[in-house]
Amino acid sequence: MRTHRGRKRYLFRTPLFWKAQQKISAFRNQTPMKDTRAATPITTWRTILARNTDEFCRNTTIHGLKYINSRKLLATDRIFFGLAFLAVLCIAGFLIHDSFEKWNTTPVIVGLNPEPTYITDEPFPAVTICNLNQALAARVKHFTSDTTEYAMLQSLCHRNSDVSDNVNNHQNIAKENNWEEFILNVSQPCGEMIIGCRFGAEDYNCARVFYPIVTDEGLCCVFNMLHPRFMYKKIVPLSLRNIWSPNTYKAINWHAELGFGSIRRRTKLFYPRAASGTGESLGLSLILDVQANDYYCSSSNSIGFKIALHSPNESPNVRETGVLLAPGLETKLRIDPSMIMTEKYLRAVDRKYRRCLFHNEGNQRLRYFAHYTQRNCNMECLSRSLLKHCGCIGFYMPRINGNDTICSIYKSKCVDSVRLHTIEDIAESCVDDCLPSCFDLTFNSITFSAKITNDGFENTNPTVANYTHSYVERSIAVVNMYYKDETFRAKKQTEFIGISDFLSNVGGLMGLFLGFSFLSIAECVYFALIRPCRSCSELHRNRPVSTLELIKLKKVEFVEDMQRAKENEVVQWFHSEYCQYYQHRFDNPV
Repeated sequence: MRTHRGRKRYLFRTPLFWKAQQKISAFRNQTPMKDTRAATPITTWRTILARNTDEFCRNTTIHGLKYINSRKLLATDRIFFGLAFLAVLCIAGFLIHDSFEKWNTTPVIVGLNPEPTYITDEPFPAVTICNLNQALAARVKHFTSDTTEYAMLQSLCHRNSDVSDNVNNHQNIAKENNWEEFILNVSQPCGEMIIGCRFGAEDYNCARVFYPIVTDEGLCCVFNMLHPRFMYKKIVPLSLRNIWSPNTYKAINWHAELGFGSIRRRTKLFYPRAASGTGESLGLSLILDVQANDYYCSSSNSIGFKIALHSPNESPNVRETGVLLAPGLETKLRIDPSMIMTEKYLRAVDRKYRRCLFHNEGNQRLRYFAHYTQRNCNMECLSRSLLKHCGCIGFYMPRINGNDTICSIYKSKCVDSVRLHTIEDIAESCVDDCLPSCFDLTFNSITFSAKITNDGFENTNPTVANYTHSYVERSIAVVNMYYKDETFRAKKQTEFIGISDFLSNVGGLMGLFLGFSFLSIAECVYFALIRPCRSCSELHRNRPVSTLELIKLKKVEFVEDMQRAKENEVVQWFHSEYCQYYQHRFDNPV
């Protein structure tokens, strides 16, 4: 029985091996191998591109290209159409750029909301009333000129103090942070200022519905403002820490973007309260006592009150926007609401283009107030500016850091320069940082006044029955606030040019000037990508085979034949040996 090495030597002595050797020798004796592909015609990308461009120009729907590409026209004619095509392309590009700039930079337009807004679906305005008298004479008459309280009083009255040279007093005032407590002690309480109130045809205890608040006009009384736990983030002013909350009314966290929500469907006893209806009878009516005989100093040049209407989640700006109420007069304030709304999908537009902030965007910028309005943001911006330039803040301003120093009378010039924006960059920084709210509710008023009559006033108002006629004329003021109409039209910010409008403008311009459409884009893609790739693929499949590739193919076929021959030889040898073995066993049984 042959060994493996013997079988291998036997295989190389077979006729098949000599035949293979003859094939290899025949290949070696042939002429030198040359790549015949160089002799075939060359088809390059350039020729394919030229052919596809020619066919595209002859068949496209874009105007003018078939004349530019036509070989039947004279060269001057083709140049004319080429120049016309370029001119039209430039004009269309300029107009498209103008449309893009309008779409990109002015995406918002303000119009009227087609649906009316009902006054019963929105809160009644917050009402802040301030006595122009900054301190009651009976409460400050014992202050001497060498005390800190006297210096604080002069600062409250915007007067120059006689102790300006007392350095110790100056330091004490600068370190004093209990301004709110001092103002509460020397000013007229809300229960004495408002002696009669009626809202929604119901009489109320005025001290229960008005609570004190310190503003730029000193101590004031506010109605229908948000509860302090919703109005402020962490630090609640001293005057608002112990306000009375009726158990029958539920305080809600209202803001213009959310509205009342589902609370209106569950109960009617909530505040900020909504209007009950139109007219003076369902509005807010107040009887005010200015206590003219107890005046010490006025924030203005007159005796009376200032009243400001504002949104319930907004800090009042009484000094600059308040309306004067004179004693001895009955004043009617007709409320004129104004509301701005914004489509929700405008959140995707950059804020520098829509020029407003949504509720969650604005709250991230505030540290003192819990609700973003432009007024609240300006108050915090003014506090930061005062801390930066003066090292202190006004007694009525937000205490951003909690322990900020209150400015004394000696810093009045610095405070006024910052407040009136006489320092450079303050106004610009606040304007850039404090954009308007995308949802906002504001209130304007139209006032009418008439003198209170002496006859019959006590009969219709039992509250003042014990006052004399002269006292009523000198100290009593009556104000009635009400809506005239049940509905009003809100302003609504919507998209000026949406993406569909922009595409329509571009498509109209391209179609007008060039006859271009979206199918033209498909033609460009087909002739520029799909057709050349298909042509190259077909060219690669149908190209002639070179001599070098043919020899490589023959070598591969020859090696495969050798492998099959070796396998057949081994199988035949094994079959022969196997048959001989069994034949031997059959002839020689054991």
